[in-house]
Amino acid sequence: MSHDFPAYAPSEEQELLRATVRELADAKIAPFAAEVDEDARFPQE
Repeated sequence: MSHDFPAYAPSEEQELLRATVRELADAKIAPFAAEVDEDARFPQE
């Protein structure tokens, strides 16, 4: 990620974890959050 400071760049394993979490958030969390926002409600579940 950072070309200026390669020592601080995430490892390949960290990048894979980041991508996996991003996919999960996009697939499962974002649609639910959009619905909650659209309904202007606080989820109790």
